[in-house]
Amino acid sequence: MRKRIGTTFLLVMAAALTTLAQNARLEFEVASVKRNNSGSGSAISGMIKGDRFSSTNVTLTQMVRTAYNVQEFQISGQPGWFGAERYDIEAKMPPDTKSEDVIQMFQSLLANRFQLALHKETRSVSALALVVARSGHKLTAADRSKCDPTNPNAGCGFRASPTEIIGTSVSMEQLVARLSRSLGLMVVDKTELKGEFDLALRWTNDDATPLGPGASAGPALYAALQEQLGLRLESTKTPVETLIIDRVERPSEN
Repeated sequence: MRKRIGTTFLLVMAAALTTLAQNARLEFEVASVKRNNSGSGSAISGMIKGDRFSSTNVTLTQMVRTAYNVQEFQISGQPGWFGAERYDIEAKMPPDTKSEDVIQMFQSLLANRFQLALHKETRSVSALALVVARSGHKLTAADRSKCDPTNPNAGCGFRASPTEIIGTSVSMEQLVARLSRSLGLMVVDKTELKGEFDLALRWTNDDATPLGPGASAGPALYAALQEQLGLRLESTKTPVETLIIDRVERPSEN
């Protein structure tokens, strides 16, 4: 009987310790959050240098996008100041922090300093489907020799501005993610194209403003996709994981 009680006690303790470990939050050693009233339009989110993590002149929308790897249209229920007020964040990471742990630390900072609480829901939303045009695609198979890991301007991936998207050794999955960010709308891959490609997409943006829902450059980008890459965007509906903001407050002073 005594042996059975002892075994039961150990099992209960093991379960409790497992729960504590699962609920333990990874956190920065120390962090500073300050309002940025510079009026500058430039922002840097989630820069890591040595044991330092920083974000400069960022809105809470930009922070949540970085911390949870979502696009702006995947965030719902936020107050008006969420995407208007800007902040500077400086934080120190514990020794031997793994790169995959930094995002969890950033999430903890948002929970602690902004009292951010959220939950996830899957919602059906209007989206754009990327498909191959009837005349066929005009993509070029990737030449990975163009990628130079020592040169950030010649690495694999994307360079983008309000009037161009340049991709080196990129997949269709990566392209739709880039288009989603540029257009501010969900884009899904329906091309059935496999492998990696080198591509250059350029269009005219007379207003010289960043792309977003309803931006005048939208139609120009759509036309450029078909003319230059042999791809089209079609309206569709798709299930998308959405972050629902349950609670958020302006941060406490340092």
